[in-house]
Amino acid sequence: MNELKNRNFNGELLTYRQTAEKSNMGINTVMKLAKESGALVKIGKIARVDWNTFYEYIISAYQVSK
Repeated sequence: MNELKNRNFNGELLTYRQTAEKSNMGINTVMKLAKESGALVKIGKIARVDWNTFYEYIISAYQVSK
């Protein structure tokens, strides 16, 4: 895989790899959850993940009640 030239984690749209690193998940899990949550943004052949949508979906769908 090519080395990332821009490793800015503060952007709104992240690569699968950046999302996996930020969320401590595997890339395949990130790909699945990004599609599931509606956070996947396709620009031509490039896939990006909207971090805010992704994170809100994970918290709402998978948070364990106390």
